[in-house]
Amino acid sequence: MDLEVLVNQHFHELNENDLQIISYIMKHKNKCQTMPIVELAQKTLTSKSSIVRLAKKLGFSGFSEFKYSLKKDSDYTQRNEAQVNFSSLQSEDSKATAKLFNQTDVVPMLKEIHSAKRIFCYGTGWGQRDVLSDFRRNMVPLEKFLILLSAQKELQMAAASTFTEGDLLIVLSLSGDIQEVKDEMTLLKLKEIPILSITSLRNNNLASMATHNLYFQATPIVLNGEDIFSFFSLFQVTDSLFRSYLDFYQNNESERQVE
Repeated sequence: MDLEVLVNQHFHELNENDLQIISYIMKHKNKCQTMPIVELAQKTLTSKSSIVRLAKKLGFSGFSEFKYSLKKDSDYTQRNEAQVNFSSLQSEDSKATAKLFNQTDVVPMLKEIHSAKRIFCYGTGWGQRDVLSDFRRNMVPLEKFLILLSAQKELQMAAASTFTEGDLLIVLSLSGDIQEVKDEMTLLKLKEIPILSITSLRNNNLASMATHNLYFQATPIVLNGEDIFSFFSLFQVTDSLFRSYLDFYQNNESERQVE
């Protein structure tokens, strides 16, 4: 069983309680293999019946079968950890990310960036903020001075009082799990502030709430029970966005000079 695949397949059936339980399980896979259902309910602030219903939504007869499948998947992963060549994944992820970008109509995004009075950027982790910082540096010569929100509190404050018509928000996330800032995203949608999400290719809350979507592929390798990611693909997709905007910017400059 690949839990993420199952979640993607049944995403439209899942509610906030389900996603809260899944989020905890993904972060504590080893513990959850032997954890009693009562303890899992306590840890996720839900109930036994909620966990059973989630297991059935994912195609299992109940929690016991789900837990057995989780352990079986973990055992398989551990047996194959040493066999995975993390270096070879770079080429695969890069090709997949380039394909995803090339298949996307980025012109509406470029127009949004070009016309934005202000562009705010928010990364869901420090690594994501490093990627956005590099993107911000690249955009300076193109007369776009991006505002990087470096903490959740800054996004919260900006969403409440700073964002106005003509602004744009770019959000970068590995998983697209934005439970911690869901209220802020909802508020910005109500204010009709356009949002450009950059996430891995999967069903996720952020992508579903955003106005525009870009995707990358970042395949993790499991080491000591933890998912290890490279941020190479994140830099790649933001660099592709920068290069596309540079072309767009030059074309618009040429048209203005002709006029």
